[in-house]
This record gives sequence, structure tokens and C-alpha cells, in this order.
Amino acid sequence: MIGAALLLFGCAEKPAPAREIGPQMDCARGFRALVAELDANPGLVVSRHPRGSSTYRDDRQNRLYLVTLPSHPAHPAIFVRQVFPTSEGMIIDSNGCGFGDKAAFDLEMQAYDAFDRLLNAEEPCYLCSSDRLQSPTVSWRYSPPPADERQR
Repeated sequence: MIGAALLLFGCAEKPAPAREIGPQMDCARGFRALVAELDANPGLVVSRHPRGSSTYRDDRQNRLYLVTLPSHPAHPAIFVRQVFPTSEGMIIDSNGCGFGDKAAFDLEMQAYDAFDRLLNAEEPCYLCSSDRLQSPTVSWRYSPPPADERQR
């Protein structure tokens, strides 16, 4: 009897995995379909705002979705920001889908890209070329204080 129950349980139809809206979203699906999918995902932490954009945070994928509201110049649009761990540190990348004013969307993407470059500059990369942007606020090499200062 138990064997038959296990056999039937093993043959039971498994639920389909939830579709992820990854950093490479299928923009052809449209703004409303993508927002509906974000709203239907119970694994996201939602922060709704009255102006600008609302956010959906996916802590499992280190991803943040920014969904524009009518008060945002690029509306309707969805921006995706994600942190990728690498062997040399972390890389922050932005992507998105614009369904409205292309110039406003492109301007917003340029701002995210510039901010990503600054954040990426905070991460050390010892194998990167010397022309890589590095943050002026981070000292990458530790050097001990001069001998006369250590005795104070």
C-alpha cells in the first residue's frame, strides 16, 4: 500500500517553476505583462511609492527592478539593476525595457551606467588593466605608517 502511494506521488505532475524576469527581460512581452509578473512573484520585496518609481527587490538573485510611475519622465519603463559576484569582486550591471519616451529612457540608462561604473570602481580588481576606473576614496594598498609614527 505504501509502495503504491509513493509510486503515485512520484508520478504526480510537478508545478511549473515560476518564470523569472532576468536582467535580459523579454521586452516584447510589454510593460503591463512584465509588471503583472513582478506583482505575482511572492519572492520579491515590494516598495510602492506615489511618485517616480516603485521597486521590487529579489534578494535571491541580488536584483532590483524599478518600475516607473506616470510621474517618471521615462514612463512606462522597467529598469533592472543586478549585482554579479565574480572571482575579482562584484560587478553591478543595469538593463531595462523602455516603452515610452526613448530619449528619457536612454538618459536614465546613461545615469545608471555611470553610477554602476562608480560603484564598480569601489571593488578591487588586481588582474584588471591600469586604465580601469578606480575610486579615489579607496586605498587599495595598505602601507604601514612610518617608523617614527608607530612609536607614538
